[in-house]
This record gives sequence, structure tokens and C-alpha cells, in this order.
Amino acid sequence: MSDRNQQAPSASAAPKAGAPPAARETGWLPDCVYTGDKFETGLAFFADDLGRIVRFSREPADLAAARRLSGQAALPGLVNAHSQAWQRVLRGRPGPVDRAAAPLTPVDLYDVARMAFMEMLLAGITCAGEFHTLLHQADGAPWPEPNLPAHEILRAARDTGIRLALFPAAAGRAPADSALRRSLTPQVELFLRNLDALREHVARNHPGDDVWIGVGAPSLRAVPLDHLKAIAAHAHAQRLRLHVPVSDLPADHEACAAEHGRTPVALLADHGMLDKRCTVIHALHLTAEETRLLGAARAIVCVCPTAEAARGGGTAPAAALLAAGAGLALGTDSQTQINLLDDARRLESQLPADRSGRAGALFQILTAAGARSLGAPSGALEVGRPADFFTVNLFDPSIAGAGADGLLGAILASLERRAIREIWVGGRQRVANGRHPLQGAIVSRFVELQARLWAGGA
Repeated sequence: MSDRNQQAPSASAAPKAGAPPAARETGWLPDCVYTGDKFETGLAFFADDLGRIVRFSREPADLAAARRLSGQAALPGLVNAHSQAWQRVLRGRPGPVDRAAAPLTPVDLYDVARMAFMEMLLAGITCAGEFHTLLHQADGAPWPEPNLPAHEILRAARDTGIRLALFPAAAGRAPADSALRRSLTPQVELFLRNLDALREHVARNHPGDDVWIGVGAPSLRAVPLDHLKAIAAHAHAQRLRLHVPVSDLPADHEACAAEHGRTPVALLADHGMLDKRCTVIHALHLTAEETRLLGAARAIVCVCPTAEAARGGGTAPAAALLAAGAGLALGTDSQTQINLLDDARRLESQLPADRSGRAGALFQILTAAGARSLGAPSGALEVGRPADFFTVNLFDPSIAGAGADGLLGAILASLERRAIREIWVGGRQRVANGRHPLQGAIVSRFVELQARLWAGGA
């Protein structure tokens, strides 16, 4: 899919406030709505039949026509910039990754992806970037149809209702006993042909902007330089987002320096791969020069604090990256937990205590920066953007009494997931009263899958 213009159409293009609602408009009137720098009261917003916000209004007729969300605040949906949904089966399991990955079929991927995507929605996430590495069968053999597992992941996104960017990522080399064996595609031309076929499938079967395709590389150690250059050139030519994990472990730096004489980020910059459409994942062990290069390129760094802490990998230099001009986004990665607000709390502890507008800047990381990383149309409640939002119960004990001025800070500091009440994606309701309509069926299928995968103990 082509790059999306991240500047929403101007408000002047929308119908005037006070105009009678169009026949197929949907409107909402929460107690307050976050409009980008503050919460506003007495403000309704309306979306057309395509789910795009067309106007905000305080006119009495509009307020009366809008759906009342009493006792609730509305905020732009959170964006999960790096997910590996299949790893949801590993939560709480100390066993090797290979054991869980090996038996997963495309239908299993559908069931586990539905579970992960539903959890995301329940946590206020309306858009996710899915890093897809299970490109082959457990023994490395091709699937009967090359993109079969990708189709199942996209089907899971459609059926749960989350907005999704899918990033197939192929390794050019991998140890025989590595989980990367399932992404091993030594012929980069074959990988790119399959990628283009997947993009054609999305164009035919997923119209609109509910799902789209980017491209990734699983790690610099797993991808020869010529392979990576071909992937990056293809991404640039097709205006695709490029996602590359770097410096997850100190060994990444060591291996890259040994092979290329350059650290990972410097290698990307040397070959023109580092730009505003590039997101590097993790970036835990950066040099000062790499931090400067990321800022100069206006690249995004997606950090996954909970998953990274579980692996004991350290932390990215968040404050230094922001000061250099890089963007920051958040991801759940291995699904150790699915709660981006908790990830934001971990990140906030790394930012300067006197950072001006700290709550607003942190919420931008949770929303607009993640959307830019994925090339998503969402990330803010503005005219021209989709009506992707979640609501919170203003009387939940975790935030009760915060008031409009302190509400964002309270949500970021202490909101409990139970306080999230409704989720809307593209003007369509996906969660009501804190529950997904398919929740019972999704959980049941996932429990059955886990029992089969882990029969005999971890």
C-alpha cells in the first residue's frame, strides 16, 4: 500500500457546525473528548458512512442528535507499533520458543491472532503493526500457498475489528535449530514476489484502509546485506514502511561490527535505509553516534518495554532519542502482557522529570507516533481521520475525580484496564461495556489451542 498523507484534511472541508446531520452520519457526545492538547466538554463529533470524522460541533441540534456517552471520556485509539501475535501462546511459559512455534498451523495462527487482537482492543488499542515471521512450515518447507498464514492473520484482524499493518519479514540465513527457520527465504526475489502477491490479495479482498502491508527484516544477523538492500529498495520504490529490529542484544552490535565494520544503525544509514519511513525496533544498545543518526533521519524507534524487561535486555535511551529528533513509538512485541499504558509508564520513568508537557508528549507516543511508524490514517481525533477511539469510565476508582485538567495525567499514571468501556474503529463499535462480542468464542478456541500445544507440561 502506498504511503499515507499524515496531514488530515482541514476542518474547513467539513460541513458547518449546526448543519443537520446527514442521513448516514454517526455522532458521539461523551462527557469530554481529547482533541489533541486538552479535554473539551460539551463537544460532539460525527463520522460519515466511511467512518471518517467530518466535524465537531457544540450546536444544540447536534448535541441532541449524537449518541450520548454519559460518564465517559473519549480518546484517540492507541497504536501498537510492533506485535508478534503468535507469541501470545508463550505467556507464562518458560519453555523454548521453538516448541510453541513448531506445531502452529495457519488455522492455529488465526485463533491465536484473534486472541491477541481482541486483547489489544480491550486495552484501548485500535491499530497494530504485526511482524510476521512464520512464513514457512515447521520444517522450513513452503506452505501450499505461500501467503496462507498471512491470510489467516488478516482474517483475524477483520473478524475482531482491529486496524492492522502486516509486516512480513524474511531471514536470508538462520541456524538450523532457530525459530527463524520458519522465516528463512534465501532467495530475496522469491520473498519480494510473495510480498507483492500479498499486497494484491489485500487490494482485492480488503478494500479501504482497514489492513495494509509493510515489509520487515527479522534481524541484521539473519539478513545478508545484499538481501536487506533489496528489501529496502523495494520498500522505497513501493512507498512501504520498513521495520527492522536492531540492538535487541549486545551480540547484535558485535556480530554486525564483525561482519560489516559498522554498528547496526550506522550500517542502515550508510546504505540509505534510514529515513522517516523506517522504524527500528528495540534499539537497546545504541552508541551516541547511532542516536544522532536516528534523529537526523527523523526515523521512528519502537520500544517494547515490558517484553524487553522480561528478556533482561536493557532499555533504549528514550530521552536522548527524543532530544536528537527521533520519534518514539510503543509495541507489545512478545505479548508478555498487552497493556500499552503500562508500557508507557515504564517509558515515562526514563524521561526527564521536568519535561514540559510530559503527559501530552507521552500520549503522542502512544498514538500519533505509532500511526506514523505504521503509515496508519489514525492517531488523532481530527476531521478527515477515521473515528478510531476508546472511552474510559470517569467514575472508575483508578481515575475518579481527576477533572479535565488532570485527566490525561491520571489515565497515563493509573488507569486500570477495567475502566476502558467502548472501542470504535472506523466508526464501528468493536467493544461494548468492556466486552468484545466474540469474546466467549475467541477465548474458548484459544484455551483449546493452549491445551493441545502444551500437553505434557511446559
